[in-house]
Amino acid sequence: MPDGWLTANGWTDPLTIAAYNPANYPLHGSGLYFAGLEWDGTLRDYGLNSEGTFTTFGTVSTGKASVMDVVFDAGTQRIVATCDNTCGETHTFMQVNASGAIVPEVTYTNPAVMPIDNLEGLALAPTPTCVNGSREAVWSDDGIYGLGSGSSSYGHALYSGTFPC
Repeated sequence: MPDGWLTANGWTDPLTIAAYNPANYPLHGSGLYFAGLEWDGTLRDYGLNSEGTFTTFGTVSTGKASVMDVVFDAGTQRIVATCDNTCGETHTFMQVNASGAIVPEVTYTNPAVMPIDNLEGLALAPTPTCVNGSREAVWSDDGIYGLGSGSSSYGHALYSGTFPC
């Protein structure tokens, strides 16, 4: 997540219990890395330092049982945590609240015409591409079960559609 977003939104650094100041971490670059965990539905945030070390900032609850993908959507200025069929194909948009914590804001589900499958990634087109209140979205699937029951082979696919601006 870009340092500018974290500071502009008043994120509280869990290590200092004060407003996040990127200057406190001079080797981390220009943002923090958030990783989603499938096994507990949290995000872990890290500063990845230029000399190969890292700083662990903590854990963020998404309110979901699992997280298969996490991205920063520059258009909405939100972190998006995606959960596959484990959570009914949801995408939770997260923001920094008035207390400086990253919290879930709104959760969207995939369009009803899409399969409830192993959809584990979401990419959103930039907001300047919005037309009539929508922009392109692409979902990735790494577990297509259409190869027949009992098959040990899985396919993969990309699905496209639109998402609200």
